[in-house]
Amino acid sequence: MGKLDWLYGRNVVLTGCSTGMGKEVLLILVKKYGCNVMGVARNKQKLDELKAELGDKFSYRRFNISSQEEWHNFAKELEDMGFMTDILINNAGMIQPFGQFNDMTDDQIMKIVNTNLLSVVYGCKAFIPTIKKSKFGAICNVASASSILPFGGQSIYSATKAGVWGLTTCLAQELKGFNIKVTCVMPGPVKTDIYKAREGEKENKADSMVESVGITAKTAGRRIVKALGKGKIRFFTDFLAKLMSLGMRVMPRITPKMSGSMMKSASGFVGSFKPIYQEQIDRKAELKAAKKERKALIKHSIDDVSEGTFKNDDLTNV
Repeated sequence: MGKLDWLYGRNVVLTGCSTGMGKEVLLILVKKYGCNVMGVARNKQKLDELKAELGDKFSYRRFNISSQEEWHNFAKELEDMGFMTDILINNAGMIQPFGQFNDMTDDQIMKIVNTNLLSVVYGCKAFIPTIKKSKFGAICNVASASSILPFGGQSIYSATKAGVWGLTTCLAQELKGFNIKVTCVMPGPVKTDIYKAREGEKENKADSMVESVGITAKTAGRRIVKALGKGKIRFFTDFLAKLMSLGMRVMPRITPKMSGSMMKSASGFVGSFKPIYQEQIDRKAELKAAKKERKALIKHSIDDVSEGTFKNDDLTNV
């Protein structure tokens, strides 16, 4: 028997199923393993197209995944209709626009937190009681390699994905005795349009090059399904994700600095990185002078203390 033979005919709840990785996971589960999939996504047109293609093996619901009440109602509806969930795959997520943390609005921050983290929390909370009753129970949460190596310009995205990783690790410990497979999938770059030119900018070869290092959504989807068979708490989908993890294990202090330096150096010709580092570049001379002045002030304060002339008012100058 193969490691994924237990998947045949299982009942699956899958979020973010209408596009990208989620769509590929859906197609594999239905077409190859005959799973009954209840999908969750926003785009009704794409969902209807998938329904027409997949038939009775696929149904869907559209609701606000950042609402705990709606998750609870969704889980109760499925149980009432006799759809006893074996597997929950929390795939829905969003990436933030590249830029400085302080430039983000409160609405932008909360949208990413709600979509990437709270939806996973609420989904697990709603379906764990049902999954405990299954002989084939599994929970698969899709995080990101940036939960291991966060990178500049993606502060909230990295923070939420780190939260998903932390939650999954705890659930794996708590649910081990119930024979429930708990996995956190960590993709590296996946080909999307996030590196495309921003409004008012010309697309350039460098941005296309950055986009090209990612794996395809089809490959990522196939490896998410593979992760279910592996049964590992953490599963990296590609070489870059593994490299990011290795860097943080071997050189935890140096790797983030190297990552930031490389992105800053590339910001001159990679349009997506410009909003992160442009202010630093524009104010380079000013910041260098301020650093020099700060050293002089520190020395002056030390001399004052040594001579007994330091006053509380001097704190305003440090």
